[in-house]
Amino acid sequence: MKIALAFSGGGVRATVFHLGVLARLARQDLLSSVKIVSSVSGGSLAAGLVFATAGNRWPSSEQYLHDVVPRCLSLLTTRNLQRTFVMKSLMQPWRLMSGRASVLGDVLESTWGLKGSLADLPIAPRWLINATCYQTGKNWRFQRDLMGDYQTKYVPDPDFRLSHALAASAAVPGLIGPLLVRSKKYQWSEFCEDDWKAIRPKYKHLHLWDGGVYDNLGVEPLFKPGEGLREGTDYLIVCDASRPLASETRQSRWRPGFLQASLRLVDVATDQVRSLRARMLMEHFKQNPGTGAYLRLGLATKSVYARSPTPGKPALSDDEVQRVAQIETTLRQLSHNEFSLLFRHGFEVADAMLSTYGQESLRHVPRNRVLFKAA
Repeated sequence: MKIALAFSGGGVRATVFHLGVLARLARQDLLSSVKIVSSVSGGSLAAGLVFATAGNRWPSSEQYLHDVVPRCLSLLTTRNLQRTFVMKSLMQPWRLMSGRASVLGDVLESTWGLKGSLADLPIAPRWLINATCYQTGKNWRFQRDLMGDYQTKYVPDPDFRLSHALAASAAVPGLIGPLLVRSKKYQWSEFCEDDWKAIRPKYKHLHLWDGGVYDNLGVEPLFKPGEGLREGTDYLIVCDASRPLASETRQSRWRPGFLQASLRLVDVATDQVRSLRARMLMEHFKQNPGTGAYLRLGLATKSVYARSPTPGKPALSDDEVQRVAQIETTLRQLSHNEFSLLFRHGFEVADAMLSTYGQESLRHVPRNRVLFKAA
């Protein structure tokens, strides 16, 4: 099996939900079957934590459950990214010249230990870190050996800090702010006639925002309507940890009314794009059984298990599921209880959907092992 993973945005809420989904795969020793990961915002932070806590490589299933998850638990429940980001922004205002997201990148290095550059990432699985380019309005991708979009063109083998790529992917409008990229620092190229040709950059500066502005599911690199799954994969798992739109009011006495209204409109547009992509994916999965699963935060797993040939028993109550689904899109420190509930919900949603709609090799999970060992 060749699995492709798409991790949505949603701050640390999404980060922990995705960690729970990975635990479900690890319980069946399937992490080695993951061939490509496409991530956005909080999903990028989840993948970044996994790589960093495993020594800049993709962990085995055993290493993930026994080493990686406890380290992620410790970082997410003892470190407050959001507070540290605000403090550094106030105390080091000169850093804002590179965009507010550059400060977040520095905080990711100092607080979570996300060090190194894109070149330090492993060849497999391939990891696509998605952002949105303000100048072109297109999906900007960071990869181990390439960064750019098809209008701006590309920088092969970029010398670019991994933490800043993650910060750009998570640069939520109104919460973080963009990452500023000075084009003259890089050698730009265009691929034509089977080779890279050097070109002059089209823009002096590029402003990179949260990848969720363009595609909050991170699914575009992995699936094309009418074409199906990306070549080299045969099962797509889309993890959607978006918060319900009705609850995302962004009420704040610290924001002017016009800013709150503008951010609300961004939320509405983003939710519509996400909904359209989700419908398109589910229609494809219905027409092509056994090719993928759409895992949605807030799913009532009891009803899904009822249709499963290998039914499980969800541990979380409906009230607990609703509680974690309402956690705000933020980078704040989580309590141990919040982490546990989000993690278990991600695991249960993945287990319910994969045991019901997965291929035969995805359906049977050992029930006699703990999810993870506490740090």
